[in-house]
Amino acid sequence: MYYKINLFDLDFISARNYKAFLAQLIDYQNHPDYDQKLPFVVTPNADQIIKLDNPQNHTLKKQLSQALFILPDGQSIMLFSRLVRKPLQARLTGSDLFPLIWQHAKQEQEKILVIVSEERVGIKLKQDYENITYYTPPFFQVDSVEFDKICTDNLDRIKKFRPKYVIIGVGFPKQELLGLALHAQLQAERIDSPLFLLLGASAEFYVGIKKRAPRFLQKTGLEWLHRVWLEPRRMWKRYLLGSVFLFILYIKEFRKESAKTKLAINSK
Repeated sequence: MYYKINLFDLDFISARNYKAFLAQLIDYQNHPDYDQKLPFVVTPNADQIIKLDNPQNHTLKKQLSQALFILPDGQSIMLFSRLVRKPLQARLTGSDLFPLIWQHAKQEQEKILVIVSEERVGIKLKQDYENITYYTPPFFQVDSVEFDKICTDNLDRIKKFRPKYVIIGVGFPKQELLGLALHAQLQAERIDSPLFLLLGASAEFYVGIKKRAPRFLQKTGLEWLHRVWLEPRRMWKRYLLGSVFLFILYIKEFRKESAKTKLAINSK
């Protein structure tokens, strides 16, 4: 069993492990909320929570809040849930979910479309499981001719290949916007939607092109140290500034939760 906890205006799944909700995820079309929600799996981490709080991303955040499955992918989210006395049971990462979905699809011979940023990732995935098709988009900006072409190309692939899952790993927020655009077009044409899994670099971890932090760093919430070590120029600024923005966001969210608690007490 699992339940949901609302934090940062997102209904996170609170479960002890993936087994608690994996069967329902695989059978997503029979989910009780299927008609009201988006057939999406999203795994926000702290950096994405900060970006979604930016006013320019409020529409995107509202759309993603309708996803069927929102997983807490970050120890800082876990910590905050405890601080506001709404503890999530466990951290649930996209990188840990990917092999579970992949192995199940292989076992059941279910079709998968994988959209990844590097050709070699797609090649390795195809070598591992034949019943997939992959697409590597060129560099693109959202709201561009290139983006429209990528949507058209992948809409055609979905129509012809009919995958059960579409796994997108081209980075935030491009993967989210691409998934939403594809789903909207499928709805407009009244075509049954696959389950969209927005899983970042999970495929790269799975095929060994990127290495995850050692397990003890993941469990202690120090995975960011591993990333800074591997990519210091790109990551140091993200985590230094990110920690400031995250603290501000935590204060704002903490005040909101406190106000809700007071309102509930006063209404009794």
